[in-house]
Amino acid sequence: MKRVLGFWDLVLLNITAIVGLRWISLAAAGGNTSVLLWGLALVFFFIPQAFAVSELTSKYPGEGGIYIWVKQAFGDFHGFLAGWCYWTNNLVYFPNLLVYIAGISVFTLGSGYEAVGESKLYILIFSLSMLWVVMLFNILGMKLGRWVNNIGGLGTWLTGSILILFGIIAVIKYGAANPMTGPSFIGGILTFEKLKFWAAMCFGFSGLELASLLAGEVRDPEKNIPPAIVFSGVFIAVIYILGTVALRIALPGEQISIISGFLQGVSAIGEKLGVGWSVNLLALLITLGGIGGLMAWFTAAARLPFIAGVDCYLPEGFGKLHSKYGSPYIAIIIQGVIASLFILMSFAGSTVEQAYTILLDTTLLVYFLPYTYMFLAYIILRRRDGHPQDKLTIPRNNVLAWLLGLSGLLTTLTAIGLSVIPDSGNINPLIYELKVVGGFLLFVLAGGVIFKTGKAAVPARRKDHE
Repeated sequence: MKRVLGFWDLVLLNITAIVGLRWISLAAAGGNTSVLLWGLALVFFFIPQAFAVSELTSKYPGEGGIYIWVKQAFGDFHGFLAGWCYWTNNLVYFPNLLVYIAGISVFTLGSGYEAVGESKLYILIFSLSMLWVVMLFNILGMKLGRWVNNIGGLGTWLTGSILILFGIIAVIKYGAANPMTGPSFIGGILTFEKLKFWAAMCFGFSGLELASLLAGEVRDPEKNIPPAIVFSGVFIAVIYILGTVALRIALPGEQISIISGFLQGVSAIGEKLGVGWSVNLLALLITLGGIGGLMAWFTAAARLPFIAGVDCYLPEGFGKLHSKYGSPYIAIIIQGVIASLFILMSFAGSTVEQAYTILLDTTLLVYFLPYTYMFLAYIILRRRDGHPQDKLTIPRNNVLAWLLGLSGLLTTLTAIGLSVIPDSGNINPLIYELKVVGGFLLFVLAGGVIFKTGKAAVPARRKDHE
């Protein structure tokens, strides 16, 4: 594969993929305690994730990332299963992300167009169009496609920076819209609701492993990916934490929308400063950031069926590269077709739409499984392989490394445990459990069946390759 991604490409890829501006709105609406929760998520999940991904990338820098790491630690089946869960979760997530981007995009047109964002036809056309544009850029290869990621990363960074800047201006000129006393940042922090919210916020920090899935397309991945993780990690943490504070400064808590709170905050301050047009600019930047994020996740996800095709566990077509562009075009096209079907499901009649909603709920656990595997692989491979002198293994102390891996693992397991506990407003907990846990088991079973079927055909497929 063509190695075209450099350091700054990776930094912007991480920013556009990981930063979800909806998390800032959700966190700000949750109160001042969200600032402390962000800090705890940073310490117990984000930092361990950064160490794990950096070390595993240095030791095993091939295309496929988490697929390769889990395969090295636990064998082919578990590597395939981790990749399967990572891939299928993204397929179901794409429609949800596109609906959000479509809703924000109408704000670029100015006031009076909000109703367009409620139109199912508009959202459907926008979603399919953006998905196919991203699919086309993927087929054309990362030499061109990386610019979609880069523009998205810059858009996300500028959005966060504008919100933080407006927050600083607001607190200097007008004071904070909410009390900023010490007790308000820790009050009720140990309640079940806050614990469940914290576990969810941890996964607002997820995605550092994304660049490693593209390691075969990165120039000198052992040297470029780890520092890109550190550099982008600082930006991501600052945007989340200071962005939440800025929004709490800009708007009273009861007025913050969990969907478009950051737009509200910028609008409120912008109107006071006479720059109300900044909302339109911000909406454009958020839309570009969302499309960049879609490109990043779509690109990385497509590498998993490609690698499985190379390993002959999926039909050989999945492992083919385009003769001109060097992209895994068959895996990309198949992924695009399946994602399009999920988009259509999410807008179909009520029965099909409900089926898609159930499917979306079941991916909660599917999403967590690859991270469980990743932290376990980090712990096991550090114990088995130690820290070779020619590889980046920080911290060098094994006990500290195991503690970091254990922190990430326990945080992930906590999120899994909390995700199977229904909210207090759920009227039928038993159906919820059957839906989420049963759906998860069906996903895993499907992956196991596909692996077993593919494994039976491996000798013949590899012979054909030879």
